[in-house]
Formats: sequence, structure tokens, C-alpha cells
Amino acid sequence: MSKPRRRVHEPVPGAPLVEARGVEKVYPGGAKVAALRGVSLTVGRGEFTALAGPSGSGKSTLLNLIGTLDRPTKGEILYEGAAVSRLGAEQLSDFRLRALGFVFQAYNLIPVLTAVENVEYPLVLQGAGPAERRREALEALRWVGVADQADRRPDLLSGGQQQRVAVARAIVHRPALVLADEPTANLDSKTGAALLDLMERLNREHGLTFLFSSHDPAVLSRARRVVRLQDGEMTGEETRGAP
Repeated sequence: MSKPRRRVHEPVPGAPLVEARGVEKVYPGGAKVAALRGVSLTVGRGEFTALAGPSGSGKSTLLNLIGTLDRPTKGEILYEGAAVSRLGAEQLSDFRLRALGFVFQAYNLIPVLTAVENVEYPLVLQGAGPAERRREALEALRWVGVADQADRRPDLLSGGQQQRVAVARAIVHRPALVLADEPTANLDSKTGAALLDLMERLNREHGLTFLFSSHDPAVLSRARRVVRLQDGEMTGEETRGAP
């Protein structure tokens, strides 16, 4: 998995990996709802960071803005110093495909595809050839410990196995940043702990940067940095040393 990412922006030397600058998000309607109110956040390479807060605090909204799945009403999202929130729709799609990995709580695996075919899918969208796709996908499945399930479809996998396949799909193209929205929400405590062990290992051994949104104490206890939000505002953060 060594193919370099093609950039759709010009990075600024020495800039942090990602930065949210004074972002606000207001959802329109009869009564406009401000999900975020002037939040600023910087994430450096190699971090293992969680956005924490109760339901409605704005953590998932902030994750979506950082993942360019939505645009801020005010403020900017910068990646390597470049304002990616200003990119057009096609450029944003290409940016997400090449620079970001997403792990969703619902797994979002394609039911008619096998595990290895699911992991190959981002590489299909990137235009990689069949042999390269299969090689990279099998390596990613080995990384997450489910290579022996490569030919099984999602309905024949346990919840924990499905989530591992989802992680493999998120990292197969070696993204600079992996975004995980409530990754343990649908898992029992033992399976959730195993998933967090896996993510910590990927962070430690392969340098992958992780940013979570979660209110799960198990996730927050593992994060080396916890950023707390309440009512759309950042209320503080805690930093711990590496395990």
C-alpha cells in the first residue's frame, strides 16, 4: 500500500494536518438551529483524538465538517494549510476519496459484495487495476485480522468482523486521516475493546491519524486527547501521554 495520494490542493509546509477555524453550522428551517458556534480545532499527524459530548453537543456535526461531508455556515476547514472547504463538489469528492477514511457505526458495507470486494471498492473508484486492488485489499484485511474472512459476504460475518472489514476499507488507500463516528456504538463491550485495540495498533505501528466522535467512556479512556463539546461550543480538552 505505497501508492502516493494525488493532491487536489497545495499543502503549506509545516501546517497541521487538519484545522477547523471558527466554524459555525446553522441548519435552516422555521427555527434555525445552531449546531456549532465558532469552534476552532487543530489536529496534528499521528493523533488519536476523540470529540466528546452528549447527544446534540455538535461532535458529529464537527466530524462531518472535518470530513467535508458538509460545509460550514461560517469559518473554514483547512487540510495541510489549504482551505478545502472552498473546493468544488467534484474536487471535494476526489479529496475525500484519496485523503480521508471513514468508519461508520452502521458499517455501511455493500451486502452483495464479499469482504475483500468491499475493501477493494475505494480502489475501484480510484481507478486501480484488478491485481493491485486485490493485493492491497488482502493486505488491509491482514492488518485488521480478518483475512480468513475475505470471501464471505457481510451477512455471514459477526458485528465485530464487519466493523474490522469497515476499518480495512477505510485504511486500504492509506489516508492521512481516519474519521470514526461512534465506532463502538453497535458492539458489545468485549468486541468494542478489541476494535479499539486494533485502532490503537494501526495508529502506533502505521502512523494513521484517528479522530473519533463518541460518548462511550471506553473510547474516551483510550484517546490520548479528548476535546469536549457542549451545545455547539468547545468547553475544554484533556491530553494524555501515549500508552
